[in-house]
Amino acid sequence: MLDPMAKKREPVDDLLDSLIWMRRKAKKHEPVDELIDALVNMRRQAKEKASKRKRANRKLK
Repeated sequence: MLDPMAKKREPVDDLLDSLIWMRRKAKKHEPVDELIDALVNMRRQAKEKASKRKRANRKLK
């Protein structure tokens, strides 16, 4: 049963889970590792940008 208070998962989270699963099954990990690292970094930057935008909006009000 899903917890109604749980954070909503983004499609990127599902993609990262799939890639990590693929990495476990892959013979050569390097290409998958690079893709996972790039997506994690993009996700982190997007979250930081969104949090800065929220802070700026609060200051304006």
